[in-house]
Amino acid sequence: MTSDDRVPRDRARPPTGREPADDDLATTLTPHYLKGPTMTQPTSLPLPECFSYYRTVDTPAAASLRRKLERVAKSPLDVPEDLALAFGRAMNTGDRLGDAYISAAFASPKGKARARKDVEQALDGGIRSVDEPTPELVAMFEQIDTDPEWVDWKKVEHGAEVFRRYKELYPYFGMVSFPGYALESIAKPLALTGAYTGGSAFGRFLETCRLWTDTTEPGAMRPGGVGRRSAVFVRTLHSMIRHTLLPHPEWDRAELGVPISQFGMFGTLLLSSFAPGQQLKLLGYRPTDADVEAMMHHWRYVGYLMGADAPWFPETVTDGFRAQLLISLVQEPTPSEDSRELCRSFMNTFLPPEDARGPRQIYGNLRYKAQLGHARFYLGEESYTGTGLPDPGLWRLAPLARVIPNLTRETLRRNVPGVAGRIDRTNRRARHEFLNKNLEGGEAKFKPVDKLAR
Repeated sequence: MTSDDRVPRDRARPPTGREPADDDLATTLTPHYLKGPTMTQPTSLPLPECFSYYRTVDTPAAASLRRKLERVAKSPLDVPEDLALAFGRAMNTGDRLGDAYISAAFASPKGKARARKDVEQALDGGIRSVDEPTPELVAMFEQIDTDPEWVDWKKVEHGAEVFRRYKELYPYFGMVSFPGYALESIAKPLALTGAYTGGSAFGRFLETCRLWTDTTEPGAMRPGGVGRRSAVFVRTLHSMIRHTLLPHPEWDRAELGVPISQFGMFGTLLLSSFAPGQQLKLLGYRPTDADVEAMMHHWRYVGYLMGADAPWFPETVTDGFRAQLLISLVQEPTPSEDSRELCRSFMNTFLPPEDARGPRQIYGNLRYKAQLGHARFYLGEESYTGTGLPDPGLWRLAPLARVIPNLTRETLRRNVPGVAGRIDRTNRRARHEFLNKNLEGGEAKFKPVDKLAR
């Protein structure tokens, strides 16, 4: 396929300059990445048809977003064309090592049953403890067990501690995911698996909360740590989902690229770090730039264990804003019934149970309205309208009630010795109690659904 054939004619790019050759991208975008085992992505992959950079980069909406982000970042935010193209190709790239392992395992009559067990054994006792490990499993764990040259363990722990400061983080994550559901490449896998729709939505959300909790415990990402274990299990789960969905008749790879792609994983890592680091300042939190950068570094390492291998990852707050702009240019949102159902399913978890009566029902309805207000507050009018959720009215101001308590707690944390540690212990305890109460056995299975939704 030639470069001129990569974008359909009705979506052809404007003449913005020479498309970088594959060798250019390999030279300019990868030299910083890893020593030892790598997950280097091919640069000759076709761009999915949903790649929107050339349709959006020169639009008034893109210019307006750029100006808005530059005002906050206090810096120009240029997105090089070769970087945008690299992320376009990342939409058509999965986890090379993880996917190879699952493909090989599922091709063997007994391999499918052993796939997760062998991963679990390798995590517990090392790859040498696995009975006759496949070459693909060995290669995956060689990458997992080799620290990337960029990792700074002090920064990883700092980032995890910053993450634990945010009391309202988990519902926030559920709501700020809504714009991602408007991207068909994100919504389609969730809709086909049924993982975040209907009655299963809360259970799957709890499993994601388990991942967030496990990966941000002190020391959790070191060998033998609970966060390392959960990250690798989720990696295996994602590869199983790709293996299942790629041949599905509703999955159009030419249009959408690969399910749970490198681009999708990149966006999720930024949503878990840069987004709360900036947006929750509106609720009274006071992270420094160094705090936000540490949180991005922490999640970059979590992503490394999960098979994420983005062409580029932001290291500074300014680059975080650049990444936010880049994500907006690479794929246009197209709200659909699938995306609206995903939003409704999450928000419906805040409704009172059907058998609730009296004060319990009243409280449940008030809680639902308050959470609608939080979603409207975080997303803004335009993005919230695309969710199809009810207008929360003045409940959109409900989050402001948290500003004074959060600001007070943050001021004490920064100025009174011992308060930071007490806040950390309190938040950790509260998250574990929440999961133990709501998640069966307090543990996540991180297994694919037994049957696709359609």
